[in-house]
Amino acid sequence: MAEGTNRDVGDRIAGARRQRGMSRKTLADLVGRSEEWLRQIENGHRRLDSIECAVRIAEVLHLGDLMTLLGLPARTGAKPSVHTALVAPVREAVMDCVAVNAFTQPDTWSEAAATLEADVAEAGRRWLGRAGRYGSTLQLLPRLLRGAAARLHATTDPVALQPAIAACLLARTVLSRMGEEQLAWLTADRALSAAARVTGPALPAAAWHVSSCYLEQGHHMEAYRFALGAAESATAGDSPETGNHRGALRLLAAEAAAALLEVDRAGELLSVARDAATGLADQPQPHLVPFNMTEVGMAAVQIAIHLGHGAEAIRLASEVDVPDAYPADRQARHYISLAHLHARRNEDAAAVFALGKVATLSPEDVRYDSLSREALHRLQRRNNLTVRRELAHLTRLAGMT
Repeated sequence: MAEGTNRDVGDRIAGARRQRGMSRKTLADLVGRSEEWLRQIENGHRRLDSIECAVRIAEVLHLGDLMTLLGLPARTGAKPSVHTALVAPVREAVMDCVAVNAFTQPDTWSEAAATLEADVAEAGRRWLGRAGRYGSTLQLLPRLLRGAAARLHATTDPVALQPAIAACLLARTVLSRMGEEQLAWLTADRALSAAARVTGPALPAAAWHVSSCYLEQGHHMEAYRFALGAAESATAGDSPETGNHRGALRLLAAEAAAALLEVDRAGELLSVARDAATGLADQPQPHLVPFNMTEVGMAAVQIAIHLGHGAEAIRLASEVDVPDAYPADRQARHYISLAHLHARRNEDAAAVFALGKVATLSPEDVRYDSLSREALHRLQRRNNLTVRRELAHLTRLAGMT
């Protein structure tokens, strides 16, 4: 790349960073590089020759033309799943529910609807377990989704619709963990449409899942507006469960605000959620919407990560006391997020240690969680010999060797 091109790229990055009110240190932390490295890039004294760093800068600053300036292919479309065969039956069920439901229902749909309550309870039990939870839950999801579609098509009875909503929300959670973002959003949206026909806490719960999908897909403003709007629409006096969902929605809005670099707003919403969570027991929440003081602590870590405050995120994580009996899904996601942060900061030993905790807790999360695999790819590329044995064990668990 010519020196003039280096300056063009550096000027483009510096201008976009200043326009967003972001410090050089914040952007460098978000990319996982030093402030001096970024200064040299912006001044045109260093070539941006890392595709990984270029993609990360483009994502953070919303620079759709950065890859073109660098002469690199732009990223388009959704990321392909690394578990296509495993997810294929679930994908087929999701698509069937869209195409077939309006015309006719096979007998298998009615059979699945008849046992929906029992199937949802069994799938939820499997997902909240530790050993083999991804594979065993995925086996049930196609039947659950078809049974839910049949139930949604056949009745408007609020009681009968509850397990259909629960089936869609469970599918959304599993698919999100596996990086199947579009399928996850479809199932969350289907749950939201059904919940709108039911009074009670199902509606804010489904809204939380939709907002979470927006956040995970990088649609931060949409996540912020949707979560906050749903929180303000829900009436806390309806039930304790609805009140908890309101708190969870505000917590999610705080994360979205941090992703938008709205520091004061993120802090304000986090404080409101903390007050609402004070005194709540650390127990699994209905509709897979977690909210308690443990979740507030985890969210504070995520907010610091969104703001590019890596050292602060690590400090806050050290203060989160996650109970041993806490749901495996939430524990694993917390430690995987920390591993991803450490990997971005080139702290290989800390990243491997965090993933080791995940492997002990739920080995399948190392294999199937998309964020875990991304952290492992970073560690593999650096080939740090001090963690060679531990990393080899983790990559075997992930099926990456």
